[in-house]
Amino acid sequence: MGIALFILGLAGVAWGVMFLFNVRGAADEFAARRNAVRAVAAAQTMNLRLTEPSRLGAWFFRLMGGIVVLCSPGLALAGLVIAARN
Repeated sequence: MGIALFILGLAGVAWGVMFLFNVRGAADEFAARRNAVRAVAAAQTMNLRLTEPSRLGAWFFRLMGGIVVLCSPGLALAGLVIAARN
């Protein structure tokens, strides 16, 4: 269990850094994908309010990446502690 938490914490750090620093345009790509999904949902449901672009742009994904970067080392540390105690 501890090793799984440690690996999950490391993966969270990698994911968070990718979004926080917009590595290879990750945050921009997710914002564009979100708007495309909203357009498809609008076409399927005939809801015209969904045709407007989302107010949550790339800044939202960068913010979430920052939060994940801050919390993931704690998860990795907890995994190490649990693994060391067993």
